[in-house]
Amino acid sequence: MRNIALAAVIVSAFLVGGAVGFVIGRRFSTSDKVRELPASTAGNGGESLDSPDDDQRNNWSTMDSGPYKDKVSFATSSDLFHWTESGVTIAEHASVPDAIYKDGVIYVYFVDVTQDDKPEQIGLLRSEDKGQTWADKVIIKIDGLGQKVAVDPDPFLLPDGRIRLYYLDIATARPEQKTSGKIYSAISSDGINFAEEEGVRLEREQGLFDPDVTRIGDTWRMYTGAGEAPKVIYATSADGLTFTEEGVAYEGGSVPNVFYDGQKYILYTAGIDIALSVDGKTFTKQSYTFQCSTGLTADPGVIQLGENEYLMVFKTKISP
Repeated sequence: MRNIALAAVIVSAFLVGGAVGFVIGRRFSTSDKVRELPASTAGNGGESLDSPDDDQRNNWSTMDSGPYKDKVSFATSSDLFHWTESGVTIAEHASVPDAIYKDGVIYVYFVDVTQDDKPEQIGLLRSEDKGQTWADKVIIKIDGLGQKVAVDPDPFLLPDGRIRLYYLDIATARPEQKTSGKIYSAISSDGINFAEEEGVRLEREQGLFDPDVTRIGDTWRMYTGAGEAPKVIYATSADGLTFTEEGVAYEGGSVPNVFYDGQKYILYTAGIDIALSVDGKTFTKQSYTFQCSTGLTADPGVIQLGENEYLMVFKTKISP
């Protein structure tokens, strides 16, 4: 996401996948994604706590750029490498989507900033016919979120049918305070009403964002963007709850999404660029890319709908 305020002070800048990212004032940016960092907000998409700057900080519709200018669309593929855009917008004023496929229903979670004077919320869209039609948007609820502000949602379908949602708490990811980035998780039976799980899934002093979790056998892997440079780091876990950082999986791109096809790991990063790995630890960039006709194509999330049938959600820009 990209939120730029007049009073923001540029602290550092770096090039990510062809887009310049900044850490500016109370914002953290990478790969055309800068997130508003509220100084004090209520979690769960609730009302902002009292602050003289709250109205200006979350006045999404008045910003010249940012997630209010983003929209979510999707593309389809038969081989995971060649993608055809649908040309369909499923959500506006929305960013950072990801998806799962459960019992014949597509669940798409994304950051929603349709409401001024509120921090980022997490929206949900569902389709029962593989993207032909979509039900009305729902704003999810996370019990126990407290004053956290959940962004960068990553849904994971558990074996028992429940959905675990991993997310970044952006309320405390403030560069000027030099606080570490923290990933949390919550559990839901219906995909709408979640309960936060105890503890932190992964904490990183240099910062992190956009978690993406896979499980192959008994090994869980979390891929995230790194706060200090355009690269993807990975961490492992035995239970999906306690992750340990292992190293760098990919350099030169960020905003990761990993799909395992049974033989190899396929990494999609903002751009959208595609990289491959046989072990999930080190990825090599391929010649395949995908860019939609509206320009910016980022924040991919790939799911399988059937045999040789795949769908990718992504963000792009709302046309002026």
